[in-house]
Amino acid sequence: MQFLKRLLLGACAGLVSGTIILGIGGRLAMRLIAMLGGLPGGFSWGGSLEVVALGLLIGLLSGALFGLIEKLGFQKRAYSGLLYGALVFGSIIILPIEGKGAAAGFPKLLLIIYLIFGNLFLLYGWALASLFDHWYSRT
Repeated sequence: MQFLKRLLLGACAGLVSGTIILGIGGRLAMRLIAMLGGLPGGFSWGGSLEVVALGLLIGLLSGALFGLIEKLGFQKRAYSGLLYGALVFGSIIILPIEGKGAAAGFPKLLLIIYLIFGNLFLLYGWALASLFDHWYSRT
């Protein structure tokens, strides 16, 4: 029963934090990067929904995994969340995901792009761990 509880709470916490931070925050970050790169940028419903859906999916899957392994982390879940967010970001960097190629269009901004998205993933990990901790303590 504990296994299922942790899995579901992690998935729910990941879904919420992934949708808001990785999805919506990621889309806003993309707009900022376009502006920094001197492009007018803009939003399309299709592109925005795709980014939000990807954030939701990453959040859901990585949140479920977090729920299962969070006991292996630090005493304070917030620290575990930050570490986990960094590990998820590292995984995303090495996986062959199609959308990552867009960053190559801004070679002079690659460090800034990695810093922006790296911080989003740290924030995601912190929010994931905080939500998980809050919900787990109430059940």
